[in-house]
Amino acid sequence: MLRRLPLVFFLSVLPYTSAFTQEDHKPLILSLSDCEQIALENNLSVESAELRVKVSEAKLTQAKHAKILPKFTYKHVLGPINRARAFIDPDTGFPVSPDTSFGLDDLRYFTQIDVDFIQPLFTFGRLSALASAASYGVAAEEANLLREKEGVRFQVRQLYWALVLGKELLALIQDMDQELTKAENTIEEKLDEGAEDVEQTDLYKVQIFRYEVNKRLREAVEKVNLGKAALRTTLRLDGATDFDVEARYLEPVEFKLDSLETYYDMALANRPELAQLKAGVNARYALLRAEKSQYYPQFFLGGKISYNFAKDRYDPRNPFVYNPFNYFRPGLVLGVNLNLNFWQTRDRVRLAEAEYVLLAQKERLLRDGIKLEIQKTYSEVVQARANMKDSRRALRASENWLRATSMSWDLGVGEITDLIDAYKANSTMKGEHFNNIYKYNVAVAKLSKVIGRDLYPEPTKE
Repeated sequence: MLRRLPLVFFLSVLPYTSAFTQEDHKPLILSLSDCEQIALENNLSVESAELRVKVSEAKLTQAKHAKILPKFTYKHVLGPINRARAFIDPDTGFPVSPDTSFGLDDLRYFTQIDVDFIQPLFTFGRLSALASAASYGVAAEEANLLREKEGVRFQVRQLYWALVLGKELLALIQDMDQELTKAENTIEEKLDEGAEDVEQTDLYKVQIFRYEVNKRLREAVEKVNLGKAALRTTLRLDGATDFDVEARYLEPVEFKLDSLETYYDMALANRPELAQLKAGVNARYALLRAEKSQYYPQFFLGGKISYNFAKDRYDPRNPFVYNPFNYFRPGLVLGVNLNLNFWQTRDRVRLAEAEYVLLAQKERLLRDGIKLEIQKTYSEVVQARANMKDSRRALRASENWLRATSMSWDLGVGEITDLIDAYKANSTMKGEHFNNIYKYNVAVAKLSKVIGRDLYPEPTKE
């Protein structure tokens, strides 16, 4: 009896162990918003853009700090020195030192401290212009970060809806395969029974049609696998993580199409590429102002403090006697700096003006390009929506045709060719309708990208 206890215990915990194992291997179900969030967190381009924002912020801090003590140094040295005492000879009036020899016992130390600083007072806007250029640099990098995020979001939406489309087409072909199997079994049964309403050629026609179905089934499976692999790569999920999309059916995005002019205005206000270029133009103009300030003098306040102390070194305390040790020398001056090479200054100003004008022209070109891109994407949304409505009506017609043909076949008065044709038409229209929904959802996502505002409905919180 005791020998059977381990076996009984193993059989009793086996169901629970299996349940835990199945729970551990349960696939990760991801909604569209989940995929977008994961992709934004793991995308390398977004990470690089975020780092560039931090670099530009550091440059802005550096430019702001240039206004306050751009030069402020402190130097402190300590070293050995020989002893050199002295006293005034009453006969000659000159200092005389008893230290005429040098040995290790005569070593002492000295220390010296030097502090130098320069504080700009008035630079005719040079420092302010450089700080302004750095500020616009931060704005440009922030707009670039937003542009990268919008690109990642659009890519995820394309792959997400492509995977849902592939699963819908796969389910469609699997259903058709099941119906074809039923028809093939029915024909074989009737042939075995010697029924007169079917012929051997009917079975051949079904078998030929099965080749096409099996081929499409393999293609659909491969497309689903490739779509899942592409989405996995974009999300940067490891190969051990099993996942699936939350959407079970391909449905059009709830969206109300506005006027074309409205989307023009949205793009001009929200498009990150345009904001990035505007910041770049403003930065170029600030650098132009900084170059022009070189025509004028730069006023500054300078100071220097030096202190030296040497033990057992004579200090004459006479400003007319050179003394490299034992002193304290503070100093404060008002200065002006002016670059008299006006020709080079003029050349730098001309170069800055040319760069500013060139970038301003790019802004106008970008506006025209954005307008054309919105017009094209808007037309894609309108066309996809119209195609989706037409395919829905055609799908209903194909379903009615298939239903009527199936009833005739079941009653024994229909032809197998008509039934196959009805299956083909119905499957084709279902595939067309699914494809139109996919194109519509992607077109809305693209329109969101080109106007700089998300038109997708906000995800519902459970």
